[in-house]
Amino acid sequence: MKPSEIIAAVRAKDAKIIGELADKKAEQIVKAVLTVIRENVVAVEKGDLTVPMLGRFKVNEVTKGEGAEAKIVRKVTYIAAKPAPKEVPPNKAGNKAKAKAKAEA
Repeated sequence: MKPSEIIAAVRAKDAKIIGELADKKAEQIVKAVLTVIRENVVAVEKGDLTVPMLGRFKVNEVTKGEGAEAKIVRKVTYIAAKPAPKEVPPNKAGNKAKAKAKAEA
């Protein structure tokens, strides 16, 4: 997905988020954010890098090939974050808790 496509998708979802910001400026922001994320993933030697709302990048070293041709390479696996649970209005939350308690009784 290109930065321009990301901007278009954000505008389609909620135009208020970007507001009057010019597309070129918004694209520069998206590119800068992606660059920062990429630099942080590259900086991790081994282990996990968690980016809130985006997910986790798991970095490992694996051996490719056998014998004299064997070499160690970095493997980066992306694990998407679980969507945030939707907030339940207070009156419905109470009804669900009551129904659950009633079912358990």
